[in-house]
Amino acid sequence: MPITVINLKFEVKEPVVFGSFSGFSSRGLFYELVKRADESYAEDLHSSKRLAPFSTSPIIRLSPGGPKIVYRALPQDSMCMVRFVVFDEELTKMVLDSLLRGNESLRLLDAEMNVVDVSVSHVEYSEFLEKASPVKRMVVKFITPTFFRFSPLLASTIFPSRKPAGGVSRSRIEKARRFYPVPEPMLMIRSLVRLWRSFANKPFNYSDYLSWISSMGVSLAGYPRGIRTRRLYEHVTTKKFVVGFVGSVNFSVPEDLYIKKWARITDALLRFAEYSNVGGGRTAGFGMVRYLPKEYYT
Repeated sequence: MPITVINLKFEVKEPVVFGSFSGFSSRGLFYELVKRADESYAEDLHSSKRLAPFSTSPIIRLSPGGPKIVYRALPQDSMCMVRFVVFDEELTKMVLDSLLRGNESLRLLDAEMNVVDVSVSHVEYSEFLEKASPVKRMVVKFITPTFFRFSPLLASTIFPSRKPAGGVSRSRIEKARRFYPVPEPMLMIRSLVRLWRSFANKPFNYSDYLSWISSMGVSLAGYPRGIRTRRLYEHVTTKKFVVGFVGSVNFSVPEDLYIKKWARITDALLRFAEYSNVGGGRTAGFGMVRYLPKEYYT
């Protein structure tokens, strides 16, 4: 099953006010499309604890100055687009059937959407591997807020030198969760490996690769223009929030730890990341990236 990319272009005549990030509404729109095709499937998908077989972009306004990610609001008469990336054949069919049915109106919060265009393309997982080369230096642009879900237990598993805090009960440690708004290579790559393992029929030795990553096979190399964090609320009145970072980050594969096959897999996974998103909140437009390889090993 290839990856399916669905670009939905639409117009809203009325102003729309979001909480603080339109990606939450993108996810709501996606679930609404699935619900129209199969309500029980949509409920199961929403409640499932498994990795979601899709990602979205936030709402993107197609303004005269160029496309702009929408955070808080849309003015009236806005032309927009949203991207859905789907990793499951049955789910793809449901979404497309709902979009192409054409006899029901869609709404973005309280505003009616006038669908202008629906475009569909496909990407094979083999393409990421065929285009991959052993990368040495790269830039990852985190376009939308990105975070990783982290816990003391996960920290002690990934980084054996990090032990859970002394004097804190086991039950408190097990319940502890954090938003981790830092471009930690191990967490970024680990999230991509989980997605690849779940949806791509192109396996490799995951445990050996992740051992290499945890040994700093991929390292942070700097922030050319810095990164910044944003606190985002799903609803205007809610206290529930997400903290994510945006900005450009330099990474490298150091020569003293270079292994050709793993550097090549890293290149393939980061190409895949442009479709899957990375980290938490992928289904609500978080973790969108652009991958820019700068130098390869020869």
